Amino acid sequence: MNGPLKPEDGVDNLLKKCMKVKAGETALIVCEDPAHGWYDTAASGIVRTALEKLGCQVSTLQVNGPDQPLPAHYESDLTAHDVIVYLARVGDQDRFIDKLPGKNVAMLYVRDEKSLTSAYAATDHNAMVALKTSVDAVSRASERVTISCPMGTRLEGLVEMEDDAGGEVAVKRFPLCVPQPVLTRAISGQVALVRWLTPTGSRSYSPAAARIDGIVMAQVEHGRIAGFEGDANSVRAIEQHYKMVSGRFDLDKDAIHSWHAGIHPACFFDGNIDDDPDRWSNNIFGSPRFLHFHTCGSSPPGEICWMVLDPTISFDGTPLWLDGRLQPQNFEQTDTAVRRWPELSALLSDAPRPVGL
Repeated sequence: MNGPLKPEDGVDNLLKKCMKVKAGETALIVCEDPAHGWYDTAASGIVRTALEKLGCQVSTLQVNGPDQPLPAHYESDLTAHDVIVYLARVGDQDRFIDKLPGKNVAMLYVRDEKSLTSAYAATDHNAMVALKTSVDAVSRASERVTISCPMGTRLEGLVEMEDDAGGEVAVKRFPLCVPQPVLTRAISGQVALVRWLTPTGSRSYSPAAARIDGIVMAQVEHGRIAGFEGDANSVRAIEQHYKMVSGRFDLDKDAIHSWHAGIHPACFFDGNIDDDPDRWSNNIFGSPRFLHFHTCGSSPPGEICWMVLDPTISFDGTPLWLDGRLQPQNFEQTDTAVRRWPELSALLSDAPRPVGL
C-alpha cells in the first residue's frame, strides 16, 4: 500500500476482494444505532456510497444492540436482498449457523471511519486468506502444541481440529483476523486469567463481563475446567459468572471448546479495557498479541472468553507465535504465504498497534 490510506481503500477491499459484489445486486446495510458506542455514523455512509458506485441498489436498516428486539420486518428485509453487510453486533449472533443460505453476508469488525482508514481494513483480503490458510496448515500438520504467556499460562497436548469446515463461521468476516480454532479436548495445564472474563460475541447476556483482581489460574484437564486458584473474591466472581451464563443457555459450564490466536498485526484498540471489556475483547481478538479460549459450552464457540496476552504458541517445539508476534519464517507453509504476498511482510514488521491496556 503506497501513500496515505483513505476510507475507500478499506471498503473497496471489503466489497471487491472479500465479498466480490457485482453490479445490479441488491444490498442491505444493517447498521447498529451509534448511541450504543460500537459503530459510528460515517462507516455505513462510506459503505453505502461504495455499493452505489458499484451499481447496487442499496437499502439501510438500523437496529439496536443484540440484547434488544429487532424490527418486525428484519427477517423479510434480509431475504429480500442479495448482499448483506453487518455494521452491527447482531451479525455476530449465532454466526456458526447458516441462516441465510445463498446470500452474500459479511460481518464487519471495522467499526468506524478511522478503522476503515487503516491497514486493518486495507490489507488485501486475499493476502489475509493466504496467511490464515497457511496457519491452519501448520496446525493440521503438527502433533503437539504448547502454549505459554508471561503471566504463567502453561498448556500442552495434542493438536486436534475439526474437518475443513468445522469450527468456521457461516458468514464472511472482515477483516479476516483469526485462523480456524484448535480443539482443547487433548490439552491440559493452566491458563492465567487477568483483568476480565468477556463474552465471545455469539450470544448476548448481562452482566457481559466479570472482573478479576490479580491473577487467577484456571486449571485445565483434557479440555475441561478443573478449578480456579487465586484471589478468593475473584474466584467467587468467576464461578458465579459461569453459573449464570451456563444456566441461562443450558450449557456445560466446565467445557472449553477451542482456542485460536489473532493473525492481523494491524488490529488495534484505542480505548481502555476497563471502559467496556466486552467492546474491548470483541475488537482486539484479531491481534497476534492475544490468544483467546472459547469456554462455557461444548459446541462452538462457547460463551465465555479467556484472553491471553502475548502468547508463545509452539507446534512440535517450534514457535509460530513468540511473545505475541507471529514467526512465519519458522514454518514452510507460513513462510511461503508471506513471500507470495509482500504486504504481509511489511505488515508483520510494523510496530505493534495499541491494544487498550
